[in-house]
Amino acid sequence: MNGAIQISWKAGIPGRESKGLEVFGSAVARFEALAKEGRIHTHQEYFAVTGKDGGFMLVTGELPELLKLAAEPETLALNAQAASIVQDFDIQIFGGGTDQSVQELMGTYMGSLQQLGYM
Repeated sequence: MNGAIQISWKAGIPGRESKGLEVFGSAVARFEALAKEGRIHTHQEYFAVTGKDGGFMLVTGELPELLKLAAEPETLALNAQAASIVQDFDIQIFGGGTDQSVQELMGTYMGSLQQLGYM
């Protein structure tokens, strides 16, 4: 099943800007290496040009591998560093992105409701 990790953040914490650039560079390098190893499909970074959001990174790949990556010590360390330099650091993991993945997720959801007698 295909999936995505969305890593988002708001403004940097004043006085920690240089560390912010350092941690962001480390995160991009980590995901670039994971892409070269074939563990993820893509990673893309976006910065807000309007509004209050700082930006987000979108990492795509096979959902089981993304879940595994999320729990690895290197990822956990980067997350801890990021949370200390930006406001509202958040990570969400999603399934979907392809017709097959969406159908599988909806099938699981509907089957769960059927088991409960709601469908």
